[in-house]
Amino acid sequence: MPRLLAELAAGVLVVASVAYLSARIGLGNPFAGLGASQGLDPATETVLRRVYGLGKPPLEGLLYFLSSLARGSTGPSLVYGKPALHIALGYLPWTLLGITSGFVIALLATVAWIIVIGPKVPRPIRSLSFIPGYFYAAILLLSAWWLGWPHPLPSHDAEKVSAYSLIVFMASWPRLLHALAGILSDPGAELKGYVSALRAMGASEHRVNKHLLRTVAAPFTAYMLMLLAMILERSVIIEPLIGYTGLGRLLYEAVVSADPILAATAFTTIGAISYTIVFLGRFLENILDPRMVRRT
Repeated sequence: MPRLLAELAAGVLVVASVAYLSARIGLGNPFAGLGASQGLDPATETVLRRVYGLGKPPLEGLLYFLSSLARGSTGPSLVYGKPALHIALGYLPWTLLGITSGFVIALLATVAWIIVIGPKVPRPIRSLSFIPGYFYAAILLLSAWWLGWPHPLPSHDAEKVSAYSLIVFMASWPRLLHALAGILSDPGAELKGYVSALRAMGASEHRVNKHLLRTVAAPFTAYMLMLLAMILERSVIIEPLIGYTGLGRLLYEAVVSADPILAATAFTTIGAISYTIVFLGRFLENILDPRMVRRT
């Protein structure tokens, strides 16, 4: 367990480092557009850099950023004037609400399909698994202006949450169903013998499908969590398209506004959670699957 925690911490450290250096170097000088036509005088810019935590060279600033994260705080946002981490954590629950509600519905629909219908997926549904979530977000963007649903104003009210959940459902359900059906349709020799024994005992197809779901829980859980992490990462595209005020849209606005600390913090939050989800999927697969060879 200590080794696994160290590996997780190292991965999050890399994510935070890449996020800070990308934002700090990639966004350039955030004070270039301030002041009159000649810009800010050097003395004023020096003071502002120190106030907003940008007065140090990039590598020295990275060490300060990482130590601030470890203490549970970061420098202030250039746009909001508040600690960037507090702002990011304030928007995080709304992103998680929209994603998890749609994903849970997709997961329940997948399990219900397998139990009732079995691992037979029509080709049109399999084709839908190749359509990314931002395609549905673009459709809802047009719908917002032509049909009035969801309303075009940025918010995270019930209407926006339902729209976000619909996008997540449409993007994840075909993938979950296709993946689970694929695992069940091509079982190993051991699983085939298990299924044959159940049928020889007179078990119904409904009962056989339920037992198959328990057997393939490990690989499907790993895939499910990987898909969930991918959807979270794409929130930076989906949320601005539908005007959903979550963490993804916050990152987008921070980049557009050239707010390095806020962009780095939002990037780190999304990246660290995504990495943790994928890491958890690998860990659970090793625990749940008795056929995995555990290395000591």
